[in-house]
Amino acid sequence: MTSVPATARGAGRLAAPEMAPVVDELARRFGEGTVPVLVTVPRLSMAQRLALADLFGLDRLPSGTAKLRVDRLVAALGLESVEALRDAVEEVRGPLPDRRAERLAQRSARHDLWSWLAGEALAVPLLRGAPAAVAAWVERVRAQGPRGGVDAHRRRLETALRVLRALPADNVALAAFASDVADDPHALDRGRRVAAVVLDAVALSTGAPLPGSAESVRDLWESVGVAPDPLSSTVLALGLPGAGAPGPLGPWLAAAAAAGEPVVLTLAQLRRWPVPALPAHAVAYVVENPSLVAEAARTGWTGRPPLVCSSGRPTVAVVTLLRRLGAAGAELRQHADFDAAGLSITAWLAERAGTTPWRMTAADYASRSGDPKRSGALPPTPWDPALHRAMSGAGAPVYEEQLRAELLDAMR
Repeated sequence: MTSVPATARGAGRLAAPEMAPVVDELARRFGEGTVPVLVTVPRLSMAQRLALADLFGLDRLPSGTAKLRVDRLVAALGLESVEALRDAVEEVRGPLPDRRAERLAQRSARHDLWSWLAGEALAVPLLRGAPAAVAAWVERVRAQGPRGGVDAHRRRLETALRVLRALPADNVALAAFASDVADDPHALDRGRRVAAVVLDAVALSTGAPLPGSAESVRDLWESVGVAPDPLSSTVLALGLPGAGAPGPLGPWLAAAAAAGEPVVLTLAQLRRWPVPALPAHAVAYVVENPSLVAEAARTGWTGRPPLVCSSGRPTVAVVTLLRRLGAAGAELRQHADFDAAGLSITAWLAERAGTTPWRMTAADYASRSGDPKRSGALPPTPWDPALHRAMSGAGAPVYEEQLRAELLDAMR
């Protein structure tokens, strides 16, 4: 006769219906990836207690909650080792998972994912030079976890990195931008995971608050040259000439300029009725803060040079209007706050809209005084490198509101 292997004999005894609770507990413990020394099996029926007494050769029944030493169970089943016991359990229940090994593998995969993301993020032009922002962004993404698994999340992050590498964009609609860089015109809609990851990076790299509302989401997209909505992207201006403007825009601008009344134009209006370029010899002024436009209107601005306000970080509408005004060579003189945001806006508009920094030199800054309360690094000032050195040394911001009278007098 052919002898039956020990593992098969052990499995045969474990396959008895009365041994099911023992097999259940062994499968659970082995599946955790540990080598059990003692297993506890609660709530045993009378038949199950009798089966255990028979297996161990006991002269009395075990209690309703049995504590079984694994080495004694191995011996009672005629097996050679705990490994053989696991094999026997697998013959009864099928392959057992090694959840501990799976957890270690998943932990290693997550670690590799975050390390990869940190390395890739440092090479993104928008994030280059801001290692603290990169670290904060990676930590924020890590804290939210790899939703849907590591592989799916990596694909999602690869898409987010493609989007970030394409920023800042050049006055493009959100849906078109998403279609071009993410192969899905809705990939960057509000509520989509890729959009949230991208906007967190934009916020942390620019020092803006993390997005929490539809308005803040729109502002962040516009800060990097993407227009989510042509109706919500606006620009504040004063004294824009109406002559030559198409459609109803011309008479409206002419009437507002004659009355010295500011206007707010949407991106949709600017695209439908492009504002004519100013003559090559003309000058227009660009400021950061709406309060200067309000002061100009209050004190009278009829017959004065056009005044355009970026209202903080420029929207796509701001860039569109400035490009139109300067298309024939008119000089667009731009001023902003002497702080990190103002310097960033100045460099942005010079690069994107062809503006010329005006009264934004180290000499202009040195003639002011301010409260030394600035914190954080300042962006470069390529139009006057000495300004960066002067502001870094002084550590004091100077705001347009403090200079409004002399700025408006100079513009007049």
